[in-house]
Amino acid sequence: MHSFSTPSRRSFDLPKPDTGLAEWTSKIKAIQRQVDADEENEQKRLEEEIAAARQARLRRRSRGAGGDNPADSLDRCMYFSVRFIARVVELVI
Repeated sequence: MHSFSTPSRRSFDLPKPDTGLAEWTSKIKAIQRQVDADEENEQKRLEEEIAAARQARLRRRSRGAGGDNPADSLDRCMYFSVRFIARVVELVI
């Protein structure tokens, strides 16, 4: 009989086939709870990573549009809007 070892992240202590169904069921449920916990932790980690990336993007955008002050960005936007409207009015008249 050959034994093949496969790499895995976690090893589980599985009962021998001659043990009762209840023990197998118990082990399977424990493994499922651990898998669920691992997935939940991974989901939280990904959500935190996404939130951090979004915050960094917002900081970069606010700096690129006129410094760290959001009011500066709004003032600049209003300035260019007014200039655009004035130019359109000149062209129409």
